[in-house]
Amino acid sequence: MSFHIRVSGRGIVIKDDKIILNEFGNGEYFNIPGGAVEPGETVKDAVVREIQEETGLDVTVGELIYTLEYEPNKCDFMYGKVPHISFVFRCYVNGDDTIKSPTIPDVNPDNPKLVGEPKWIPISRLKDINYIPYIHDQLMEYLETNKFSPVFIEEPLVSNK
Repeated sequence: MSFHIRVSGRGIVIKDDKIILNEFGNGEYFNIPGGAVEPGETVKDAVVREIQEETGLDVTVGELIYTLEYEPNKCDFMYGKVPHISFVFRCYVNGDDTIKSPTIPDVNPDNPKLVGEPKWIPISRLKDINYIPYIHDQLMEYLETNKFSPVFIEEPLVSNK
């Protein structure tokens, strides 16, 4: 029996009460920059590379905020057939915080026509947008308390929309 699990790293980048998110479908949904760990990389290496590819920003990876597990059978295959685990870190911008055009844009695997566009989103707007995964409560607690104790989260998390 063979078992495959996708491991990814993602970064929460916050500056001046704004967070970077990739916007899909003209606001249909948003997600946190990041992606799969490639051979020869650590998870933190993948976070730096993915954020650079998707936003053009150079970041330093900080503390682990949460780990998110997706198991397809338990989630009605909402994100495909491959189980994955994502490690999400707090990241800090090195130098200029101007978003540049992605060198490798984030693409929706189920609909390749939906391509992510990185944007600085005011934290005050987070409750009003659909972001995947919907980690609103955990993210807001992290931002309000500034506590860096990692949390383990299992999908599915559902928006209150």
